[in-house]
Amino acid sequence: MKPTTKCSLVAALLSGLLISAAFAQSKTDPVNKFAQMDDLLPTPNEQRTASGAPGNRYWQQRADYDIKVELDDINQRLTASETITYHNNSPDSLSYLWLQLDQNIWAKDSEGLATETAPDFKKLPLSTIEALIAEREF
Repeated sequence: MKPTTKCSLVAALLSGLLISAAFAQSKTDPVNKFAQMDDLLPTPNEQRTASGAPGNRYWQQRADYDIKVELDDINQRLTASETITYHNNSPDSLSYLWLQLDQNIWAKDSEGLATETAPDFKKLPLSTIEALIAEREF
């Protein structure tokens, strides 16, 4: 086979691969040109348009936080207080608010330590075990 024929054959194979890859990455089904738009886009309503943008009856809740923190470096204490102002922008009244406070999982008396699964120390190298112990002391 001549060198120019080999180059032409390789170029044809590469272009065929590129074309098939382009069709494979298509996001639409070229066979189903008359698919209903409901399958592709959400149904518009008063809160959202068909594109997903906010509609004329869209509202969003808001919470403002005023956090005061005092760091006592001598006694190694952190004292804080917080005021949350919640703005109900909904046309409906709210019968309750859910507020979730998470514990300090790094505290020595934290219940979070009791819920952790112990690692399999047989498979861990000594350096990893030392790092775990140092992390707990932190």
